[in-house]
Amino acid sequence: MIRTARLRTNAKINLFLRVMGRRPDGYHEIETIFHTIGLADSITIGPATNGDVDISMEAEPGSMTGLPRSEDNLVREVARRLIERGARNDGVTIEIVKRIPVGAGLGGGSGNAAGVLASLNELWEMHLDAGALERLALNVGADVPYCLTGGTSRASGRGEITTALPGPPPMWFVLGLSDEPLFTAEVYRAFDLERDAGDVRAAPMSLALGSGDLAEIAALLHNDLERPAFRARPELEKLKQAMSDAGALGVVMSGSGPTLVALARDENHAGELAGRLTPLFDRIVTASSTPKCIERLD
Repeated sequence: MIRTARLRTNAKINLFLRVMGRRPDGYHEIETIFHTIGLADSITIGPATNGDVDISMEAEPGSMTGLPRSEDNLVREVARRLIERGARNDGVTIEIVKRIPVGAGLGGGSGNAAGVLASLNELWEMHLDAGALERLALNVGADVPYCLTGGTSRASGRGEITTALPGPPPMWFVLGLSDEPLFTAEVYRAFDLERDAGDVRAAPMSLALGSGDLAEIAALLHNDLERPAFRARPELEKLKQAMSDAGALGVVMSGSGPTLVALARDENHAGELAGRLTPLFDRIVTASSTPKCIERLD
């Protein structure tokens, strides 16, 4: 019998992203470093009497424009796969309040899916262990296994092979958000056309994160997908430069974009940067590191 669950699912950023080419299965082989930050969606799961999976989603006023298309809803896919595995579903309502923009390279949908997967596993008394949850998560989306835990991790393969890294002291970031999404498949197609891969490796960033040296971390921020994304949206390259000119320690695009992430010295510096950059972006958010993607509130 389902009870209720209240949770938050936090966004991720990519501090490092290297694309090593297309795999035989059609996905891309990557090496990346994920880092969780405190920009979160809220989810409430409760019982229903109609036997359906009823999902409602709304944007927090003033936080974003646009919501996922119904066919792209990873939460529904999670529920469907659990039901296929024999979950007893007498009916469930899933209410999501979105603050993480859609198509922004911040893993909002993947975090929602991971949070609902972990919660329904408990509420529906599925008793799936960590390995089973990770395998099911991967079938839903490449970033979903990471979002089951969060924190600072190096990931390879499609992004599903994760190794936890020693987390640095909490860092502060300024996120430059755009109302116009960039979709992952389109950016990767553009990458394939030009073969924009770099020859950098994640190991130096892993070491810098372990030492907590902000200047070194800033110098090692990297994303192979920036060049194809900047060709598609030339204004993003100018905005990245504007963030540097405003005093950011370093700037990188997260995931397949278009979100630009500026590393600040501390909370006060993040606030100063946000004030300078607010006129340039559709929305500016400051956020600090957080150790988990999924936070239970009950």
